[in-house]
Amino acid sequence: MSESQEQKDKQKRRLALQAKYNQRITIAKNARELFLNKDYVNATKKYTEYLGILAELNDVEDIYHLKPSMFDPNKDVTELLLISHVYWEMARINEMTPKLQATYKKCLTQFVKFTINQPYQVFNSEMLRKYIKKNKNRSLQIGMLNEAYSQIFVQSRKCYIATHCFDETSPELHNLRLMKQDILRLSFGERFVEQYYKYSSPLVTKLEKRPLTSRLIKLIALPTLKTISFLYKKVF
Repeated sequence: MSESQEQKDKQKRRLALQAKYNQRITIAKNARELFLNKDYVNATKKYTEYLGILAELNDVEDIYHLKPSMFDPNKDVTELLLISHVYWEMARINEMTPKLQATYKKCLTQFVKFTINQPYQVFNSEMLRKYIKKNKNRSLQIGMLNEAYSQIFVQSRKCYIATHCFDETSPELHNLRLMKQDILRLSFGERFVEQYYKYSSPLVTKLEKRPLTSRLIKLIALPTLKTISFLYKKVF
């Protein structure tokens, strides 16, 4: 094959991929409609097609090798949220069939991966918590669901109020994150951290829209957080 022909073929593949990429949201919407209509076979095909386009675009082996780092955290938040929900609904489909538990686990793992440290982390974790509560007596994999729920908090680097008050590289923030890991080991720890995320996330969102109130909260919170960080470092 001549170099000229090879370049033409590459260009043709790029254009074909771009055309598929432009249709990806429509494909995902069609999949969602099929899912809601309980047409799980075709919903899975469409969801796989959507993720397959992203996998091809990022030149990865398959749809289970996609990572949040492949996307722009600022420009692609909506897409990242969509991806997380696609994996979640694929997990729910595969959960229903004992023979598909390996695929179920991979989908659930991807859902967690695309949830941790994202702006919508609280929303996704609450969705998962409600699903666990509703299906705790009939889910085939309640243990795996509980583990996924825990991992969202354990692996998260987010400490909403602390991150709002301190620089990302500050020693205080590092100490507070270590403290969170210790709290999670306590009997009440997971519930405590869950409530912290639930209320602190929307609070910080509101503060970011109100600079004067934000500065006031920082003035109030900083001494307390610094004291907690100092005492934690001294004791542990």
